[in-house]
Amino acid sequence: MDSKDSDALEIAQERFILEWGRMSSSWGINRTMAQIHALLLVSGEAYTMDEIIDKLHISRGNASMNLRDLCEWAVIRRFRRPGDRKDMYQANGDILSMFARVVRERKRREIDPTVAAIRECLDLVPQSDKTENAETLRHRLTVLLELFSLIDRVYQQVFETDASFREVFEVLGKTEEITIPSNPPSAE
Repeated sequence: MDSKDSDALEIAQERFILEWGRMSSSWGINRTMAQIHALLLVSGEAYTMDEIIDKLHISRGNASMNLRDLCEWAVIRRFRRPGDRKDMYQANGDILSMFARVVRERKRREIDPTVAAIRECLDLVPQSDKTENAETLRHRLTVLLELFSLIDRVYQQVFETDASFREVFEVLGKTEEITIPSNPPSAE
């Protein structure tokens, strides 16, 4: 690969990392967390924390916290090479599994607490209160709970497991594995 191609590749990777961070932050995901994930995802390489810090120009504390979260979400993995004392980090190559895990985590962190809060609000409205305001509030909160219940049923059918999410793609005729190889084939 000549230097022009190398420069273009680096620019494409940098733009993807920035865009992944921007898009993810609009979803409520920490921008740095998304950029670390993007670096590991787009490069297909395993990096040490120091290499990630150097490539993304982030602090050690920020890198450590976000790498831990990404490992908890199971979208990256941490490992050590034999004889090496440094942890290595690599993206999960299965795009479908990664996406389903992110959706499950978002549901757990955002939708489930919202449903619980709506139920608490509904429980606070006295059943004996038959005023128009109380009836309106009960009705609207109940409709919201029904909507979230529908979303939960769809979630259970599609995202609850990696296998169920993969089945959706099979039904849609997308039966090929959508994965990124851990070690991309070398250019011939």
